Amino acid sequence: MTYLIDTNVLIDHLRGHPKATEFLVPIEEGRARACVSVITEYELLAVPVLTANQAQEIARLLTFMPRLAVTSRIARLAADFHRRYEVLLADALIAATACARRATLVTRNVKDFRPIKGLRLHSL
Repeated sequence: MTYLIDTNVLIDHLRGHPKATEFLVPIEEGRARACVSVITEYELLAVPVLTANQAQEIARLLTFMPRLAVTSRIARLAADFHRRYEVLLADALIAATACARRATLVTRNVKDFRPIKGLRLHSL
């Protein structure tokens, strides 16, 4: 099984939340497969008060997971999710990436994604 990690899981890990860190350990050790959307990469690095140390830790963390680009197929699927389920743009793109890649989306924010039909979710 491949996981697509939502931004909030990585933020929780960076803030020292044990549940997020426990989930990511097997990924960092190569015992589980995971990836992230380039939208997550953007969200992590777009924080206005990001320190150099935080940026370095984010870069280190992202080395363990391939970043998936937004393709035309993903953009179209995200647009459909946005129209049908009224999810925010970033969430629609992340959900569409998970669906297109047949990955399970790992998130703390299940309630915003639950209405999306066909999306596999794992709650932290």
